[in-house]
Amino acid sequence: MNPDEFSALAVGLGPSVHVKPILEAVQFRVGGKAFATLGWPATGWAVVKVAPSRQVWALSLSAGLAPEPGRRRKSGIVLMQLAAIDEAVAVDLLADAWSFAHRSIAPRARGTAASTGRALSA
Repeated sequence: MNPDEFSALAVGLGPSVHVKPILEAVQFRVGGKAFATLGWPATGWAVVKVAPSRQVWALSLSAGLAPEPGRRRKSGIVLMQLAAIDEAVAVDLLADAWSFAHRSIAPRARGTAASTGRALSA
């Protein structure tokens, strides 16, 4: 998988996905909550945030995945080495991360994110 493919998959999750460039990285958000970041910690990498209870499942999908080192190791943050990830794994992780972010926003904002969000291309 390459960065353009990852970006297309993330944006393709729906009109509620917002793209926010941050320095050299691109963050994908729903309802103001980030669910994925492309280009972090370096070019060719991405990060997704799944529910902490789903992290073991996520890490079992591919050898190209790793937990974030340090104190956030078990917080649901999964590092993805894009060259080692196939599309099916990326789709599963992005969908799970989007769902977790969407569930964590306030119900009023959730309705707004689902109905009036806009997708931007990177």
